Amino acid sequence: MRDYIELFFLFLCLLASLTAFFQGPSPLFLRVFPFYFFIALVVQVIGFYLSRHSLSNINLYSIYSILEFSLYFFILREIIRNRKIKLIILIVIIVYATATLLHLFFFKKGQTFHSAPYAIGCSLVVILCIIYFIELFQLPKAPSLKNEPSFWICTTFLFSYVCSFPFWGLLNFIKTAPRIILGNLMNIALIINILTYCLFIIAFLCRIKIRRSTL
Repeated sequence: MRDYIELFFLFLCLLASLTAFFQGPSPLFLRVFPFYFFIALVVQVIGFYLSRHSLSNINLYSIYSILEFSLYFFILREIIRNRKIKLIILIVIIVYATATLLHLFFFKKGQTFHSAPYAIGCSLVVILCIIYFIELFQLPKAPSLKNEPSFWICTTFLFSYVCSFPFWGLLNFIKTAPRIILGNLMNIALIINILTYCLFIIAFLCRIKIRRSTL
């Protein structure tokens, strides 16, 4: 049941992200999301299939997390204004993706999730989100945040990784916990994912202007 709920909300995100192509000129960081959500949907379907057939999906999600973090770094690079930070992020993308791939194929032991690279990725995303918010607060005239996709996207990143870091970052240590504890943790992870998807949907729909009828 948890699998279908998550797939449903992920599919809603995919549909909402398609509005980036129908709302006039949209920034690049919005137009890449439909492709990302489509890949995420395919990965989740494969991952759930493997899990249901008692096959390991650890390597699948490990490889997917590299794509996910690299894309999020790119999106944050598009959102952040400081040119020096943009250059640093470009270097981070190259170094992180290369180092994580090397770790995955040459240093990771057995069917274990690459917790250390994941924890580093979480930390980097949170730091870049904080940099964005600092820039936002320093603007002479801040935009209307309720209609600003970049604000909602960074809020989504910050919420998602601050909440999910304790779970995924320590996955290799808690996977041997009693079944009832694992079940509760999976329910918590599902709630975090649903809230994350809802924030993403707001980010894509916040630019839609609703005309109020006048009598």
